[in-house]
Amino acid sequence: MDELSKSEKEIYDQRKSKLEKILKIDSSSLPHSFTRTASLSHIRSEYKDLEPGAKTDVNVTVAGRIINQRSFGKLIFIDIQDGTEKIQLLIDKETIEKDTMKIIELLDVGDIIGCHGEVITTRKGELSIKMSKVQLLNKALKGLPEKWHGLKDKETRFRNRYLDLISNSNAKNIIFTRSKILKTIRNYLDEKDFIEVETPILQPTPGGAIAKPFTTHHNALNIDMYLRIAPELYLKRLVIGGFEKVFEIGRVFRNEGLDAIHSPEFTMLESYEAYADMNDVMDMTEEMIKDVFLKVGHKDPLTFDGNQTDIFEEWERKEMSELVSQVLDLDISFQSDPKKIRNLLMKKGIELDAVSIGPIIYELFEKYVEDSLYSPVFVTGYPIEVSPFARKRARSEIITDRFELFMFGYEVANGFSELIDAEEQSIRLKEQAKRKAEGDEEAHVEDEDYVTAMQYGLPPTGGLGVGIDRIVMIAVNQQSIREVVAFPHMKPD
Repeated sequence: MDELSKSEKEIYDQRKSKLEKILKIDSSSLPHSFTRTASLSHIRSEYKDLEPGAKTDVNVTVAGRIINQRSFGKLIFIDIQDGTEKIQLLIDKETIEKDTMKIIELLDVGDIIGCHGEVITTRKGELSIKMSKVQLLNKALKGLPEKWHGLKDKETRFRNRYLDLISNSNAKNIIFTRSKILKTIRNYLDEKDFIEVETPILQPTPGGAIAKPFTTHHNALNIDMYLRIAPELYLKRLVIGGFEKVFEIGRVFRNEGLDAIHSPEFTMLESYEAYADMNDVMDMTEEMIKDVFLKVGHKDPLTFDGNQTDIFEEWERKEMSELVSQVLDLDISFQSDPKKIRNLLMKKGIELDAVSIGPIIYELFEKYVEDSLYSPVFVTGYPIEVSPFARKRARSEIITDRFELFMFGYEVANGFSELIDAEEQSIRLKEQAKRKAEGDEEAHVEDEDYVTAMQYGLPPTGGLGVGIDRIVMIAVNQQSIREVVAFPHMKPD
């Protein structure tokens, strides 16, 4: 009777019994450590050109998890997988030592083993290791997903992520790609003389973005604190303190929606460069993200969710009001009369919450334009009402020097010429605080300490925020943020 027809308890008890038998045969099983001479990926690379039926007289010591077992006559084949690759082990029942054979017969799919043997190829050309010794490193007391076909149900996959990573090579490759993306970004910024810093995750005042925070309590200080919604204001304090180029990659938390592209906990890059402006930041952002996609293997036009674009061409820069005008076939600008615009929109069957012209343009952009921006484009010209930390555009009281980068309908980056006028910053934060008092949960709170820091002088500064999760989603062609984080949030089972 195979494991498919057994209950979980029967499988557990049977495997526990096998473990006890193995320990009696080999008391060195379950060691504290195990020394390998090569990874499986190294072996595959080193011996990829061997002819069928080749022997090398090279013995290696490897380790990995058993993912398949099969027997043909006097031969046993065991497939193992380590963190890099998988390979076939070949066992000749007639030549293997008796005690080693006894252990092999007690092994199950899922067990972690170490083994020693000669690198060979079979008559069919399959690169293999002819095993001569085996050691049980740990026994899997539960059976892996059926026949190694992997988990298919998404809820099951995300709740049992460890099984998903064992069973689905694509899930594991996404984590590898994510790591490579983070490493590429760090290397790029390091070469540009930025220094990586760490700022508080627990903050007395949630700041740096328009979002609803998570609240907690600090028992030792007896004060309410907040999980950060952005590291921005602390990073700019460092610029005030004399660090001219800083960046941080870390988790931020926003107590808001959970959907395919939003998670209350996500990873963000923020960088700040003294004496730079929005245009410098856009140049750097384009160069850095192109470098990321190149380093993870994208050289040709990129395909995401069935849409294709060449991300290595020069990225466009377009004004928000111009994009709204084009999409809605409407002549609208920040100088337009808001009442006339609202009347025109009503004739088109469009009703808005916004009243003044800046928020009207922004609301139209969010509802009717964002999703259509597939090719990379920097959208500029954001209204001051939604940009409390961005510097006003020259000769304008309502437009800021702010941009957002869109790809495949996603916002992936946000940046601006930072506001450096402490008095104006205080006025804007007071306006945000007023909105919060009126019931806007996402409005920014007043941060007097940050305004005080600004009074000592923040140099002209260019700031950038990049959503790492969305960059990874695009790089690996996944349409759900849950696919690109190791352990996504789930409702209780």
